[in-house]
Amino acid sequence: MKVYFVMKNGYPNGLASVARVKSYSLGFKNNGIESEVILPVSSEKYGIHPKNTQACGIDENGVHFHYSSGSATRKSNVFKRLVSDIYGYTKTLIYILKKSKKDDVIVAYEGGVLWMGLLALCCHIKQTPIAMELNELPFGMSNETWKCRYKRLLMLNLVFPLYDYFFAISTSLANLAKEYSPKSKIIKVPIIVENKMEGEDWQDAPKYLFHSGTLSEQKDGILGMLQGFGIACQEMPDEDLYYFMTGTLETSPVAKEMLSIIERYKIKERVVFLGFLNATELRKYQKNCILTIINKHKTQQNTYCFSTKLGEYLYFARPVLTTAVGESTNYLIDNNNAYVIPPENNVREIANKIVYAVKHPKENRTIGQKGHELTETVFNCDYQTKRIYNFISNAR
Repeated sequence: MKVYFVMKNGYPNGLASVARVKSYSLGFKNNGIESEVILPVSSEKYGIHPKNTQACGIDENGVHFHYSSGSATRKSNVFKRLVSDIYGYTKTLIYILKKSKKDDVIVAYEGGVLWMGLLALCCHIKQTPIAMELNELPFGMSNETWKCRYKRLLMLNLVFPLYDYFFAISTSLANLAKEYSPKSKIIKVPIIVENKMEGEDWQDAPKYLFHSGTLSEQKDGILGMLQGFGIACQEMPDEDLYYFMTGTLETSPVAKEMLSIIERYKIKERVVFLGFLNATELRKYQKNCILTIINKHKTQQNTYCFSTKLGEYLYFARPVLTTAVGESTNYLIDNNNAYVIPPENNVREIANKIVYAVKHPKENRTIGQKGHELTETVFNCDYQTKRIYNFISNAR
C-alpha cells in the first residue's frame, strides 16, 4: 500500500496542515508504508518572500513531494495564474490515474467542492480508494455567510458520499461524516505528533510564554491571552517574564486592539513578535517556554476542530493552558496534564494560571510531563498510522 496526500497548501514548510501531513507520512514510513505528497497548485504568493521554493524534493522525513503546476510560486499575472492552476489540477488527476493502484489510498487534504468531487471521481475510475482528511468543518473557518453555508451544503450532500474513508480529527466531525456519508468507513484520528522532533536547548533562556499560530481573535483568542499576560505581569512586577509570538503585529486583523492592550498594561518590552519561524527555530521556542496558551472560544469552528499545535507543545513537555472547548476535553484534565479554564470571560483565569505556573515551577513541570505522556500513546504518529493501516486493511 502507498498513501498519496493531495493537499492545497505549501510544502514542506507551513502551518498546522503541513505539520499533520508530515506526522502522517513519518508514521506510515515507520510502519513500512510509503507515502507521497502531491500539491496541485502553486502556494507562494508572487512578490512575497516564499516559505517554499522547490517545485519537487524530499522533506526531512524522506518523503517525496512535488507541485503539479511545476512551481511553488504563483504567477504575477492573473490569467497566467488561472492557466497554471488548471494545468496543475489536470496534471494531478492524470498522475493519479497513471500511478495509483487498487491497494493504494489517496488522501484528499483541503479543497473546494469541484476539486474534491473531481478527485473522488478520478479515484473511482481507477478503483483506488479515496479518503478525506476531515480536520475542520467544511467552509467553517471564516465568517458564517450565506456563501459558506451554500458551499458546505454542496460539500456535505454531493461530495461526502463519494468518499470511501474519512479520517476525522474529532468526534463531532466523525458524526458529521457518518450523517452525510453513511456508507463510508470512518475512523477518528486525533492530533498526532512526530516521535522524533528535536529542539535546541536554550542556555540562559529568558522566562517566557510562547504562542505559535495566528494573531486572530476568532481562531486563537489572542486578545484574552494578551490581556491575561498583562494582568499577570502587573501582579508579578519583579518577574522578568516575556511573551514570544510568531507572526507580525501589522498583519493581525486585531492589531489595533492588541496595541491598546500592550499600552494599557505597559508590556511593550515584554511582548516580542518573531515573524515566520522555520522548523528549527520553532522547535527551539516550543521546547524552552514555561507555558503556552491555546485560548479557543466556544465557536462553531473550535467545536469541530482540534488544535494541531497542542500536540507539539505536549511533546516537549510544555504545560498547556487551554479552554474547555471541543475535542481536547476528551484528553486534558485541569491541574493534571494541562491547565483547563472556561472558554469565555476567562481573562482573570488566564492571569491566575500564568501566575501559578511562574510561582510553582515544580508543579508546572509535572503538569508538562503528564501532558507529554499523551504523545507517547494516543497522540503518537506511529500508533495512529498503524491504526489507520489496520482499519483500511480490514475494510477492503
